[in-house]
Amino acid sequence: MFVLNSNIQIQLTYIPHSNARIWIIDDVVDNFHEMLDYCFNKAYFNPIGAEGTLFPGVRDEMPKPYYQLISALFNRLAMHSQGRLFKRYQLGKSWLSKVTVLPENLEIVQTMPHFDSLSENHMAAVHYLNENHLGGTHFYRYKGSSKIHLSHDDKDTILKMVEQVKQSADERRGYINDSDALFEKVFSVDAKPNRLILYAGNIMHSANITSVVDFDKSSPNNRTTINSFFTIG
Repeated sequence: MFVLNSNIQIQLTYIPHSNARIWIIDDVVDNFHEMLDYCFNKAYFNPIGAEGTLFPGVRDEMPKPYYQLISALFNRLAMHSQGRLFKRYQLGKSWLSKVTVLPENLEIVQTMPHFDSLSENHMAAVHYLNENHLGGTHFYRYKGSSKIHLSHDDKDTILKMVEQVKQSADERRGYINDSDALFEKVFSVDAKPNRLILYAGNIMHSANITSVVDFDKSSPNNRTTINSFFTIG
């Protein structure tokens, strides 16, 4: 159903002034049009929050062939000179995700960047289905810490961060798309159809929800991605 492109383009980059790696893989799926047909015409979406996360929209778990595609991708990345971390992995869930919550309806914690895990071996992937005008991904640093990666040792810092966000609720409106009083945007990756990025889940990040995004899941201008989670090592 989904076939890994034999000519994928692999780029490894780093968030400036850190050792935080971002893998950018272009032209991932050979039969990308078939993937788009499934994602836009055949997928079934559950109600917001049904999968137990704060994702501001609707989701559907991807079918088994997508997991096989991700496994094939990791096996290919393991052959890269810097890809040893992909030699041992365990896949979590892959969610087809559509942003449908209007900016004015966000919960206060949805107006800040988030992290997926505090474990060093947990990673995440975003597979873009849209053009860049619907937004890529921004990475952030909490200004109350010098660290890019968060860990279980940072629980007090995280509690302070969340409390500051709540205290500034009157000043926080909609999706975060740039640096503000609490968070510094330190890196960005542009969206591109059939581009997939990989990064550590304990780096704070947020989707770049641009001004042209439509929050109707059936709109061609809805921001649609596949978000995957996995462990390495």
